[in-house]
Amino acid sequence: MDLLTAIVATGFLLVAIGISSRKYSPLAVLGGLAAIGISIASRLLGGGGFFEVSIELLRDTGLALILAALWLVVRKPHPGARPFFLLGVLSLVLAGLLFLASRAIGTFTPAATTSLLVELGPDDEIGEVAPILRRYGADTERAFPTVALETDEDLAQVFLVHVRTDAAPQLMAALRADGENVDFVELNSEVSLQPVLSGTGTLPPARTYLENDPRVSEQWALEAIGGHEVHAVLRNLQPVRRARVAILDTGMEGSHEDLEGVLGSAGARDAHGHGTHCAGIAGAATNNGLGIASLNWEGQFIELLSFEALGNTGRGTLEQIAQAIIDATQADVDVISMSLGSTAPVQPRVLVTAVAFALRHDVIVAASAGNSNEDAVDHFPSNIDGVIAVAAVDQHFEKAAFSNTVGSLSRPLAAPGVDILSSYLHGEYRTLSGTSMATPVVTGILGIMRALDPALTAPDAYAILHSTGRTVRATPQVGRVVNAEAAIRAVRAQ
Repeated sequence: MDLLTAIVATGFLLVAIGISSRKYSPLAVLGGLAAIGISIASRLLGGGGFFEVSIELLRDTGLALILAALWLVVRKPHPGARPFFLLGVLSLVLAGLLFLASRAIGTFTPAATTSLLVELGPDDEIGEVAPILRRYGADTERAFPTVALETDEDLAQVFLVHVRTDAAPQLMAALRADGENVDFVELNSEVSLQPVLSGTGTLPPARTYLENDPRVSEQWALEAIGGHEVHAVLRNLQPVRRARVAILDTGMEGSHEDLEGVLGSAGARDAHGHGTHCAGIAGAATNNGLGIASLNWEGQFIELLSFEALGNTGRGTLEQIAQAIIDATQADVDVISMSLGSTAPVQPRVLVTAVAFALRHDVIVAASAGNSNEDAVDHFPSNIDGVIAVAAVDQHFEKAAFSNTVGSLSRPLAAPGVDILSSYLHGEYRTLSGTSMATPVVTGILGIMRALDPALTAPDAYAILHSTGRTVRATPQVGRVVNAEAAIRAVRAQ
């Protein structure tokens, strides 16, 4: 029994007392009617669908009438007891019939649902907001069950709440009004990949290559970042350990000839292709006589791990992306690469918290700036504090026509992102363009840096990439263009 049920019961009890007293008591009756009116008004104004509100009103009325009838019988047999009792039973029967009808209608015509992310205070429990959730027919589950309260008191207290779409605004308002228990409420918004442009490929100048990968001559980006020079250095070195680079995307085709030897995720799959393309840029096995080259010389320096933040259609929710960040962090990765994002005037709380969780565990995080040719100031997760925001440049080191600008963000960088050849589905290779392609260029360099110096911190890693980066005409808009050779030499000189 919630508070409003108790109020209406008290109201009908006062009416029963008023009409059963030796001297009719109008004050008791008026007080009871006022309580009943307040309860009914609160139910109607409190939100919820037709069925929920009607069922609650009939339930409240039925219980209150039966209680009042019992008073009239026990106190003194009164002619009003019988009609009170019969009306109470009728109300409860109608409430039950409406409940069954709502279930039947829901079975045949499922209502659209929306999910919310609700963060409770560290000392609060979901049961404390259960009356609000029940009022709107909402279901709940813990959003991140692998995170313990002592590990992160914010992420551990996030719940995924499922509710009918038409009731979502009222439920959000009701939860936000409960400031004692609820710290934050936001929609579990959907994030989708921005269109990735197909390229025609641009060949670098003819030359003799150190690598034996047959399609290396088609990779202008490797030339642009000094990748061949990096290979000349790495072939005479051994890593302190292989760095673990997490690709948070649509997955990864683990059976691809250029990826299977460097894959650290069992059973990796990808039905979309975007994640497989990004994975090849970041860490495809190099000098293996197959396909393309990355900086990952002979697969000794980088191990790739796949975390499905996006589904088969390239779409994912805030909760899915945050869960992927958490999973990657708990897998002890060195670098997180996110070629995804969307725009919002306010940074999603759950992603800000998840990124902070990763940074506290010494994970370097990079994300694409977006392909809308606008300021990335509202583009998440690239605009979150501590994230390296990656814009794209073309073969002339000009800002790619589609690339967002990152000059207003705290950790801006740029990398080649036009006509980038990489691995694709069914063992194939494809040329694509986007800041999605520029991001794994950067995370591949970061992986090599961590393989040579596992103690390298995220701030120091960015400082090295920034200080060694190439200044170009578009640098005020996109940051410095990464120079892999200079960055690797700087790490070795430390």
